[in-house]
Amino acid sequence: MIISIARKEFAEIVRDGRFKWTATIMVLLLLTAMMAGYQKYTTAVRIQHAAQTGTNQQWLDQGDKNPHSAAHYGNYAFKPAGPLSYFDNGISNYTGTAVFMEAHKQNFAIGRPASDQSAIARFGDLSGANILQLLLPLLIIFLGFTSFSGERESGTLRQVLSMGVTNRQLLWGKALGVGSAVLIVVLPCILVGALALSMAQSVDHAEGMATRLATLSIAYLMYAGIFLFLTLAVSALTRHARTTLMVLVGFWAFTGFLMPKAASEISKFTEPTPAFGKWMADMRAHQLRGFDGVPPFAKFARYTKELFKEYGVTSVGELPMYFVAVRLQKLEEYDYPVFDQHYGMIREAYTSQRKVQDQLGILAPTLPLRSISMAISGTDLIQHVKFMTDAETYRRNMVVKMNDYLSKASVHLNTTYSSSNYMRADEEVFAIVPPFEFEPPNLNTMLAEHRSNFILLFLWLAAAIGLAIFAANRISLERN
Repeated sequence: MIISIARKEFAEIVRDGRFKWTATIMVLLLLTAMMAGYQKYTTAVRIQHAAQTGTNQQWLDQGDKNPHSAAHYGNYAFKPAGPLSYFDNGISNYTGTAVFMEAHKQNFAIGRPASDQSAIARFGDLSGANILQLLLPLLIIFLGFTSFSGERESGTLRQVLSMGVTNRQLLWGKALGVGSAVLIVVLPCILVGALALSMAQSVDHAEGMATRLATLSIAYLMYAGIFLFLTLAVSALTRHARTTLMVLVGFWAFTGFLMPKAASEISKFTEPTPAFGKWMADMRAHQLRGFDGVPPFAKFARYTKELFKEYGVTSVGELPMYFVAVRLQKLEEYDYPVFDQHYGMIREAYTSQRKVQDQLGILAPTLPLRSISMAISGTDLIQHVKFMTDAETYRRNMVVKMNDYLSKASVHLNTTYSSSNYMRADEEVFAIVPPFEFEPPNLNTMLAEHRSNFILLFLWLAAAIGLAIFAANRISLERN
């Protein structure tokens, strides 16, 4: 009986001219978004690879100079595009694509594509994720809002129930029919996405690509199921199709447009970030007074006395090391805890904001889906924080290698304090700093971080199914 009801529901939907137009527009939008996103992705991968290769070569070709000056010359780290960023570009447009790494300074990422976009473009890009998050629920609503209320108005619902069809059979049959019609629209786009995915693997490898795609598909199917059963529930509870449509479109606008913006503003209010000017001034002041309240130069003077005592000498020239290189490295290291605290404060603030937004997903299913989609696509905050952390680790290692070479080579060459600035290093020395390579967070880490969002999606789906069953059970011949 369920199959028969599903066939009848599916046939009515497919024969409807509105479905044909809606489905055509939806497919065209999805295919256009996927193809445009893939083209943008491949271009970004090619540019990132060329830029990283070029800056690595510039580091080697910077010319003979003092090794510490080479550390000031610095290098760039370019963030690779996420493995599924052609589907969901997440926050990539706003976080920056490159970071300059130099001695004595930790920098923020630069190169934010959003800064070059028009104001209207910042409302959202045409991407597969945006279309599925916003238009797929609307498609489900338009296909299913008359399932019960429309038949109640036309009088066919009473006839169906009088034939001995149970309420639950009717519910599951209609769910299967509407769901099958939705799959007709989405399935071609999934196939195109899978094809693009296989092509993307040849451009840029990523761990667990098949698992990523499967997990992403499950999340979006759960999201579609939420709106499907909510649509059937509201249709069963209301007596008029017009009322059903108004309620569902209102909920769609609330969860798709109002809640994401409200969640962002709420998270900024509850977990504010400091103004950049004040934050920078505080960090500079902290550097001058020292992390533990002892100024760096006073701390280094104390360290110098300890060196004199350790080696039994009374002057810098008697130390068995190049003192300038030691001093440069020590002053660099004194800044590490200051950088870690102040930059860590920024990271923690944004992480807390993300968690607040995820918690608000209890009010709107779009919020947990959005976080899951960005995470699996490799375009979320976790991916960016990992990139910035790796870049800073690389920067510190680069400076250590240059200062260490300066110290050892100067002693070996018997370089004096006054002539040290004229010491030169060449490409062979610069090559001891390996090229920057970014290792993205593994998939298991991402899934563990977003376990609560999967739970929220599941709870939303369970609640939607429960409401649909409750609404279907309330239908009776006497009331219809």
